[in-house]
Amino acid sequence: MWLSSRRGFLSAALVLAGCGLTPVMDPSSQRLYNQILIQAPVNRAEYELVRNLEAQLGAAKSARFALHYELKVTEDNIVVSAAQEISRYSLVGELEYSLLDTDGAFLTRQTAKSFTGYSATGTTVATQRAQRDAYDRLMAILARQVASELLTLDLP
Repeated sequence: MWLSSRRGFLSAALVLAGCGLTPVMDPSSQRLYNQILIQAPVNRAEYELVRNLEAQLGAAKSARFALHYELKVTEDNIVVSAAQEISRYSLVGELEYSLLDTDGAFLTRQTAKSFTGYSATGTTVATQRAQRDAYDRLMAILARQVASELLTLDLP
């Protein structure tokens, strides 16, 4: 029984090896790495977003493409105690982005969405730090989504 499952595994591995799929992070498929000039940030949240995008896609050395984005973050209270004190917040982020070539033609326009939360049960300083960490987490999540979508594009 063990022998037959091993044969199946080996034959599946051979079939997948011959199908022509390449990993996204394979060096030969890194056409976009260090090729995207990302729009400059104007606030701290956008700074974290750009920092995470550059960590995923590399900093542009010779820009063949430009990435423009519009970030919207809404903050909602999600837990209110009987004494009407807010103890938990939710951050919902929506990032509309477009990739343009050097001529200014749109190659893709998409939206990334995600959410995160933080607790407001500690001191004021602890709450502010938790809020900042939640924004940082949200920007990292959105940057990963954008990078994954861009790396899978079939571009010239």
